[in-house]
Amino acid sequence: MNSIVEVWEQLSKEYGSRLALKDESAGYCLSFTELYETINKTSQIIENLNLKKNCNILLCLNPHPLWHVIDQAIMTSNCVSVLADPTSGISEIKHLIETMNIKALFTDNTKVVSELEKEKISVHIFYTGTSDISAYKNNKHIHNLQEEISSVKYELKQNKEYFSDDLASIMFSSGTSGKTKGVMFSRQSLLSTFLGYQKVVFPVYKKTCVSVLSCSHAAPRLTELAMLSNGNTIIYTNYTKYFKTVKKYKPYYLLCVPKILNAIIGEYKKECLKTSKIFQIFNNIAFNISLKYYEQKFKYSKSIIIKAITKMLSICNVICYTCFIKNIIEKFMNPTTYVIAFGAVAGKITENTLSAMGLNLLVHYGMTEASVISYSSKEHKKAYSVGKLNPYMDVIISDVETGEKLGFNQKGMIKVKGKQVMKGYYNNEEETKKVFDSEGYLITGDLGYISEDGFLYFVGRHKNIIVLNNGENIDSVKIEQICTASNFVQQIVVFGQDKPYLTAAVVLDKDYVKKWAKNKNIDITDKKVNDLLKKDIIIDINNLIGENKFFRWIEQIKDIVFIDEPFTIENGLMTRKYTIIRTKVYDKYHNLIDNMYK
Repeated sequence: MNSIVEVWEQLSKEYGSRLALKDESAGYCLSFTELYETINKTSQIIENLNLKKNCNILLCLNPHPLWHVIDQAIMTSNCVSVLADPTSGISEIKHLIETMNIKALFTDNTKVVSELEKEKISVHIFYTGTSDISAYKNNKHIHNLQEEISSVKYELKQNKEYFSDDLASIMFSSGTSGKTKGVMFSRQSLLSTFLGYQKVVFPVYKKTCVSVLSCSHAAPRLTELAMLSNGNTIIYTNYTKYFKTVKKYKPYYLLCVPKILNAIIGEYKKECLKTSKIFQIFNNIAFNISLKYYEQKFKYSKSIIIKAITKMLSICNVICYTCFIKNIIEKFMNPTTYVIAFGAVAGKITENTLSAMGLNLLVHYGMTEASVISYSSKEHKKAYSVGKLNPYMDVIISDVETGEKLGFNQKGMIKVKGKQVMKGYYNNEEETKKVFDSEGYLITGDLGYISEDGFLYFVGRHKNIIVLNNGENIDSVKIEQICTASNFVQQIVVFGQDKPYLTAAVVLDKDYVKKWAKNKNIDITDKKVNDLLKKDIIIDINNLIGENKFFRWIEQIKDIVFIDEPFTIENGLMTRKYTIIRTKVYDKYHNLIDNMYK
């Protein structure tokens, strides 16, 4: 087998009428047989355009069963599947069409169809939504995909030839700089990742998964394909209907980003508030005991006394979970659900909290350029790690300065090599050369270390390491994760490069600030309120930092500045993966930030 597209015929025979994909909002669904047939019909539609082999076709679609249909159909047609984020604006799509020589586009956005039609851009546009586009029926370049799928006549062509080294797909990586680069993958690269996932991560068959993630990113895309290959069903939903969908299907798997992890914790708190006051009191006591148990358990102490205390807490934890915590979880999700997190490290506080709730958190670590580097599974899981090393990939840790390979438990740069690694950046040899070392290893830009039992621990982004003017190295992301536990903080970015101390730009939780002002008997419009508020917030976040034994006194925040506008994708201060772009925040607010050092 040289390509992923060759698996669908066998899956159709094996799982037949079993539900493969469903969109909860629209009710659109496909069985495994229908999935295979629809891929072939869509492939025939593409081939009818008489495009050249390996031409680029743009896929810009929200999570939907047709997403995987189109992606696989493009590659079945021996074309290249170019994946754009569904939130891409018209100017970004036009730029991609021009710079990547796009010959056809699949979109569910009527505005994109309208704008491209007005400007008479000569690409074939396939609309995948349900809105009426009959106004464009005389335009031969605009097609209603679902109508064409219903009417197309196709012949199943056997023994299509696929070459493993052919370019199969291009995904986009923005990184922490916000500069978008096209990441090229061969058929072999995608197939290797797919087979690895299928064998070691999702060996469970015929279960249900709920996803809210964009398939345009590497990890969710390959994860879902691997799940389908084992007969699992994927239900797509959106953020507003997320918990309603989870409650309805009680899935075995949840695919999410850290944003959803915090929402799960928030939902737990909401359900607690619906119970009686007495139950709330006992539940809070039970939860704190369970939380203390996991905090103690994950320290791996050798002390006999500590082990005895941990054993006692373990017994208490079982009682607390059974009598209280489980009853709350069951109100909105399956307590045995495996929560798979992509995009960023969950953080110790979040991981401990989810463990106290009895949930199974599986963290997967990777990057667009290399897909999945390490993974957690039911059999391979360790607290605070980002999982077991991918057995199909060569992963090493090297010294940041010298490049020398380091041993177990030594912190350095994470580098990877293997079939799953990208071919390079599209039309960008200069950037491609920068990310590979002399031995062919991809330099991830992440810092970490490997334990003797093969687990990878993420330390932080090399670019996120702040070096104070006294030479001390500080991981800004870990501090930010701690600080977001403050009720005052909605978003926070820490600064201090080449400075004597740390400062932060803070987006406030306005509802909590109103409660704070009411409790303090302070007029929120008073000019002096900012000074009092700033003082209390600095005390609060530094207390959170101080409570964590992993942090030092130099990691305390000395000053903060309030930012009125949240950091979002729309205003360019956040990547598509919901990572705040530190450099752009500084560029926009450098006057306010610099003033904290005067």
